[in-house]
Amino acid sequence: MKTAILLATFAFAIASGAAIADVPSKVSFTARLVNEETGDALTGAHRVKFELFDAATGGASVWLEGRQFEIEDDGLLFASLGETKALDAAVFDGRALWLEVTLDDKVMEPRIALDSVPYAIRAHAATEADKVGGKTVNDLQSRITGTCASGSFVQNVNPDGTVTCGAGATGTGDITEVLAGSGLQGGGPSGSVTLGLLQSCAVGQVLKWTGTAWTCQADAVGTGDITSVVAGPGLMGGGTTGDVTVSLLTTCGVSQVLKWNGSTWVCAMDIDTDTNSGGDITSVTTSAASGLVGGVASGDAALSLLTNCGTGQILKWTGAAWGCAADVDTDTNSGGDITDVVAGNGLSGGGASGAATLDIGGGFGIVVNANNIQLDTAATDTRYVNSTGDTMTGSLDMGNQRIFNRGCPAGYIKAGPA
Repeated sequence: MKTAILLATFAFAIASGAAIADVPSKVSFTARLVNEETGDALTGAHRVKFELFDAATGGASVWLEGRQFEIEDDGLLFASLGETKALDAAVFDGRALWLEVTLDDKVMEPRIALDSVPYAIRAHAATEADKVGGKTVNDLQSRITGTCASGSFVQNVNPDGTVTCGAGATGTGDITEVLAGSGLQGGGPSGSVTLGLLQSCAVGQVLKWTGTAWTCQADAVGTGDITSVVAGPGLMGGGTTGDVTVSLLTTCGVSQVLKWNGSTWVCAMDIDTDTNSGGDITSVTTSAASGLVGGVASGDAALSLLTNCGTGQILKWTGAAWGCAADVDTDTNSGGDITDVVAGNGLSGGGASGAATLDIGGGFGIVVNANNIQLDTAATDTRYVNSTGDTMTGSLDMGNQRIFNRGCPAGYIKAGPA
């Protein structure tokens, strides 16, 4: 049998009296049940299940209650939800809910969205709240109960709601008006007054003191009496009119620096040690065995390695001195005794001096390349059986010899005469 809920309403059973704590945790439900095919009202005993979900379809079940009902002739169903399983703040926590009704194991569709009235249960939960905005009762200021007498004001509010009063903070001055002085504008005799700099100056002007007042004037150059700029020691440039430029001397040689000679700044060589450094080096010399050349007794010393070696030679220690010598991989101090490299079987090359090279010897059907060895697949010879691909070419002279049957290996089938 197919059924449909034609009418369903919800309402709190609002209790008489004003106490919020007396709000019942039950919801009234009314529906008229009819046969979907015939339109006749359903009567008699029926099993009805009420279930709340957090979504219109699917979702999670948050409350369930089922009971047996006796339906009258008019098909009206009256139920008080929450009689067997409480509807509390854990259910009505502020989220949207939908009621699903199941009649005799037949789920009625669609689910019914709850109106705002049932959420009054949440208001009942608020009367039991132990925090407001995350604050406990002890964290909140008690209601202010104290008052101050006329002419005084509240200086402090105590935790218990009482107040501390103080005398009115009125001034004792006698200012009755604020006037704008020189360079200012604004002021007034009453209310909130504002002072500011003059705004009547032209663009680019500044406030300048005339000796008696601040007035708008052009932003001119100073009134100094400098008439010329003369370049002193170590400097160049200057002038008597217009914009003058002063800089360090630009007549020094490359890499020279400005150095004080005791009376003026002059161009001089940039040396690490000067006559005022306190050092006592008087000359730089090189010995015959040092491998160095250069050195002087005065001025700038320039040292370098020997410059008389032959091309490709290096400096080598002889045991007593550094001298020019050939750059060889094996020298007389290595201890080796190889005096000759001879090419053996299959090789060619070798030598008794200098750099010796060995090569692999060539032969018939062998190609020796720079980096590999390979067969010469194009080589032919009458002494050998030649072929092109898988086909033999030419004739084979057996020399009156025969081919003997040495037997067929295991796993192969014999062909031809036994």
